[in-house]
Amino acid sequence: MLWWVSSPELGRSALRRARGVTIYLFFFNGISLSTLTPRLADLQGQLNMSDLALGLVLSAGAAGGLFFGPFAAIGMRRFGSGQFSMIALVFLLPLLPLMGLAPSVFVLGLVIFAIGAVDSVLDAAQNAHGLNVQKLYRRSIINNMHAFWALGTVVGALIGAITLALNISLTWTLSFVAAVGLLGALATFRWVLPKNWNSASGNVDLPREIQAEHLLSLDPSAVAPATSVARFGISALPLVLTAIGLLTVLAIIVEEVPQRWSSIYFTDLGVDPSRVGLGVVAFTISLTIGRFIGDIFVNRFGERLVAQVSMGITAVALSCALVAGSYYAYIGACIVVGLGVATLFPAAMHAATFVKGVSPETAITVVSWISRAGFVFAPFMVGLIAEQVGVSWGISIAVVAALILIPLSRILRAKTER
Repeated sequence: MLWWVSSPELGRSALRRARGVTIYLFFFNGISLSTLTPRLADLQGQLNMSDLALGLVLSAGAAGGLFFGPFAAIGMRRFGSGQFSMIALVFLLPLLPLMGLAPSVFVLGLVIFAIGAVDSVLDAAQNAHGLNVQKLYRRSIINNMHAFWALGTVVGALIGAITLALNISLTWTLSFVAAVGLLGALATFRWVLPKNWNSASGNVDLPREIQAEHLLSLDPSAVAPATSVARFGISALPLVLTAIGLLTVLAIIVEEVPQRWSSIYFTDLGVDPSRVGLGVVAFTISLTIGRFIGDIFVNRFGERLVAQVSMGITAVALSCALVAGSYYAYIGACIVVGLGVATLFPAAMHAATFVKGVSPETAITVVSWISRAGFVFAPFMVGLIAEQVGVSWGISIAVVAALILIPLSRILRAKTER
């Protein structure tokens, strides 16, 4: 068995394996969720769905996440964040081909509901495991892990776009992804941190161990509403978590809407079917680059300024592309949005781990659960607006979200004074 399970200090090779398996979890989670995205227009035509019906089906996944997300903390306490992440991935992968086999919109909604439920606990567990590994490294590596999730979305988007161009069925495509993912899980599941590693190493406080200048403790007094409430003797802690959750919801809207609806938007523009998946590819590539280089800008300028400037540029670029109604303008906007939103979700997860008075695992679960509201709200609203006045107007809610994020980003840390 694993010789380092009861050892207070993990061996160097064991620590590298723990980081490697966490990267695998993020990477394949990204692949599994993005392979369908370039083929949404294909799936919409296959089941003869309206834009509103498609929006409701996509919202079903978020509804599953909202319902089952709170159970992530229970699973992590029972199995440990690493083992529970692997369990969730193994449950998620076989559900993917069922989307291609769904005979009706109702059945498709049920399948996506189940996928969203499993993904919500996987999301919280893999972030918790990544932060635990980061604790042992004693430096920030979580942005890098999120970058591999983004790289996974690039690979998934490419798989979806290429198989669409080659006219390979969605069922076979998703079956291939599931089979490869299960083989990878089988090969790496022993690499996760053991459940009792934290107690063996002395129960060191996680927030104190994650040392990076842009990841200092979130000060609840930095949230203006929380300060006002505190004057009346009411705990500000729930408002801090709610504010972080709202930031995550809006970040998800900015991240999800342009890419998820790009194939529908291009279909409305009359773009050749072999090219409708390229918007997703452009977005995911830029998101990946943004996350790999994100720490450079965050360390230089602080999370707050990076978020505010990037959201301002994002709002302008996406607005101009939608007004222009051009294929190439929208491709360019997808690139800008991907770069702009890259650091927001990791920043929210970082902020959650530093909220005083709440364990990091619980805080991540809470914020991850709140963030699922973005996955419920965005597809439904885009579908409803698209049905009434057009897809471009539906996508414009991402512009509104980006504008709201500019003042809301004040809850993030400014550049640290040396």
